[in-house]
Amino acid sequence: MRPELLYSIADVINAHGDTYHAVVPFAKHDYMVQEGSRLVRSSCYVLRVMLSGKAKNHVRRTVWNVYEGDMDKIIQKISRRDKAFAERMKTCNPSPRDVEWIIRRATLKSLTLKISNSSYHLYVDCIKN
Repeated sequence: MRPELLYSIADVINAHGDTYHAVVPFAKHDYMVQEGSRLVRSSCYVLRVMLSGKAKNHVRRTVWNVYEGDMDKIIQKISRRDKAFAERMKTCNPSPRDVEWIIRRATLKSLTLKISNSSYHLYVDCIKN
């Protein structure tokens, strides 16, 4: 993944969301990856998504680290099926819906940004009210 795409994803989150704030740190994040029966040190850039404002409950998470490698795998999978999505990723111009899909799938549905007006969010908001 190119750093420009990572920065544009962070810009989309910051521009369209009131609840979350995204930052891309300058330094790479080190972590361990299992290759066969060994652990190998690896590093990549991280998209850090933070809950804006006051945390309601100290037990809940307020910071998520989304790894560049995980997002890259999701982008490759979606690009195989959707050519328009692939073109938007090549030009580093993702839509809010694209960013929401990438983040939701890369965090295994633990983080839902709700930055696009999808029918799912409209339905869930109607049920809550």
